[in-house]
Amino acid sequence: MTDGSITVLVWQDFMFGCGQYPAYDSFLQSVEVEADQNIKRLRHHPSIVIFAGNNEDYQVAESLKLELDYDDETSDFRKTNFPARHIYEVTLPNAVNKNCDIYYHRASPYSGQGKPTTDKTLGDIHQWNVWHGSQEPWHNWDILAGRFVSEFGMEGYPNIRTVDYWLGGNKSERFPQSRTNNNHNKADGFERRLEVMQAETLASAYRLWRRNWGGKGREYTAGALVWQINDCWPVTSWAIVDYFLRPKPAFFTVARELRPFTVGMTRKDHKTLADDRFADKFTIETRLEIWGTNSTLTEKKATLEVTTFELHSEWTETTSTPVALAPNASTELFKGALPGQPVRTKASQVPRVLIVSARLIDETGEVLGRYSNWPEPFKFINFPATEELGLKVTVGADGDSVVLSTNKPIKGIVLDVEGDDVKWSDQAIDLVPNDPQTVKAVGLKGREVKLRYLGDGTA
Repeated sequence: MTDGSITVLVWQDFMFGCGQYPAYDSFLQSVEVEADQNIKRLRHHPSIVIFAGNNEDYQVAESLKLELDYDDETSDFRKTNFPARHIYEVTLPNAVNKNCDIYYHRASPYSGQGKPTTDKTLGDIHQWNVWHGSQEPWHNWDILAGRFVSEFGMEGYPNIRTVDYWLGGNKSERFPQSRTNNNHNKADGFERRLEVMQAETLASAYRLWRRNWGGKGREYTAGALVWQINDCWPVTSWAIVDYFLRPKPAFFTVARELRPFTVGMTRKDHKTLADDRFADKFTIETRLEIWGTNSTLTEKKATLEVTTFELHSEWTETTSTPVALAPNASTELFKGALPGQPVRTKASQVPRVLIVSARLIDETGEVLGRYSNWPEPFKFINFPATEELGLKVTVGADGDSVVLSTNKPIKGIVLDVEGDDVKWSDQAIDLVPNDPQTVKAVGLKGREVKLRYLGDGTA
């Protein structure tokens, strides 16, 4: 599917998912007919690059400890307690090969070569250990990577206009744990369903996994598919666009991480013992790593500008370095101590609250990519009072754009207006001093722009 400027590749599952299916003769005949019909219906679309036999059925079989010998590639499987394997390894591939030349993948996830579905080096994986499972911090996406991550996600509330639609004017139910809101939630509970949580989680995944495409011999993560794009009814869910096609903040943070040129950072504390025999003498150093990505097929020269701000003072430090971004790869740009962060000798020592802003700037002065790295978890940050920020919103002369500027770093700005929604070009914006950002606002119609952001006191 293409309009000349962007191409969308489609991963098409057959309609078997999260279960165990029979494989008796009459059922197989039905599957064959339905598979033939759908392959013929879809095969002319050049956008379809994969037919996948099922969603998570091998994963379910592993969890139930069914008869599943991955080294066995020749049996009939119908007499085992996992008879559907015959469908995925005989019936469906035969139907695909008979009717088209589209690649067939047995399942999603599926590793192949005798490995279970959790293998990180082969095939694809579904990575849900941030949303649930072991509930890892989102900055651990880099160690939760796989060869191809075909499913991951995080829930988030939709636009408040969508919530008001399903509430039907009942303001007494307009709080997260209400019965009506609970009935419009795709999962249990609301403890982690904030817009900023979803936006940060998904952006972090794409940022860290793009780093894993490091060029020849270092192509550890080849791609990722977020669950999910939209909803089939008004609901709180993993979607990044709600039922009424209103994009959530996560839509914009993901879009930023998928631009042709991006810059990413991590900060991690490294503890070093003075003597391995004793635990009371050590140092803690915060180290910063910066990389850039380039999805074009030609090298890109740019300037890496890095500015560190202390949130509660006027202290800053800026460096500018010429860099070359390798084509179709990530490029490591910096590894070293976090500027301005003292080495600590006690776990009780509170680190300085430092925000690091990185920008890639081309020879014309255009900002190719920007990212601000904040200390985590955010709950430990004492944010400045609103009146200290110097946050300004200036409406452009065209009436359909706004310029945001600030005197202090601000995390996760979301723009809104009263009444009908505006079509914004960006949301969940991290803003730092001396780097104003322009946001298109189609349909603003002279209305006042209202801002929400992390630490504004409204939560």
